[in-house]
Formats: sequence, C-alpha cells, structure tokens
Amino acid sequence: MIIHTKSQSGNGDYDIIATELGFRCSCPEFIFREVKCKHIHAVEVSFALRKKVESQVIIPAINYQNCPRCKSDNIVKHGVRHNKSGNHQRFTCNDCGKWFAFNLGFERVHTSPQVITSAMQLYFTGESLRNVRRLLELQGVKISHMSVYKWIQKYVNLMNNYLEQIKPNVSDVWRTGTCI
Repeated sequence: MIIHTKSQSGNGDYDIIATELGFRCSCPEFIFREVKCKHIHAVEVSFALRKKVESQVIIPAINYQNCPRCKSDNIVKHGVRHNKSGNHQRFTCNDCGKWFAFNLGFERVHTSPQVITSAMQLYFTGESLRNVRRLLELQGVKISHMSVYKWIQKYVNLMNNYLEQIKPNVSDVWRTGTCI
C-alpha cells in the first residue's frame, strides 16, 4: 500500500509505503535518519483513529418487529405512506393502537435524505446557506436557506455524540507546544 502526502512547506510530495517491517517514507528525514518521520507518525495516528471510529460508531439495525412506543411485537403492515422522499411502509401496533413508519433518522422531514445530505455536503465545502439554496433550486428542490440551516443544526448535533468519544490521545509534550 502506498500513501501519498504533501510536505508542510509545499516543496513536494512524499510516498509512505507499508512494508512487512513497518512504514517507509520517501522524505529526506527518513532517508537520512532511518527513524519514523512526522509523515509516518501522522499515518499511524490516522489509522489508529480510523480503527477506533470503526469500533465505536456502530449504528444499530432498526428492528421492524417491535412497536417503538410499547415494544410489542404484535404489529401489522398498514399501507404505504407516499411523500416527496419516497414510499414508506406504515405499521400499526395491535396492542397500543399507534401507527408508525421507520424513516432512518429523517423523521418529520419533508425532503428526501439525498437532498439533505447534498445540502450539508455543499455547505461544508464552503458554500453559503443562500448559495446552497440556489444550487438545490437549480435541481428543482424549492427550500429556504433557513431549512438548510436547520438541517445542519439538527444533524451536526446528532453527530456530536459520536465525535465526543473520538478524541485522540495527545501527549502533554504536544499539547503544550514544547516538542523535543
């Protein structure tokens, strides 16, 4: 496996190669000293962080067998709900009488999940709320810039729970800025 990195000074690109004995870097520091350079450390931290994220962020499967209110398994299909985001199977609980549909995190939203994720992607690449609205309007989606703002608030707050658990361990030396 070869990983391409850019130098901090902008003077070039370096290749980090994974070998049986560990990582090797094409930067002058690694070639001269034969010790782990900052590029190799960055790759190791990145891989460790990815592994930690994969182990912690587990989205549980939605249980279509139980009522979300009373947890009864006495539910029946009760038609299909049609809206802008597609068709959704409706269910009715025979014990508590509640009807419900599973929306996979997009409950009470009138727009499709694809439009919401596209809007968030545009916003986080640097577009303003009004530009996001204009770009979606070109695709035939009529929303306000405040809708985009509310989506961002809602879904960023949901992700904060996961991100709080994914903080890397940084030694005191790096935190204080006094590097050896």
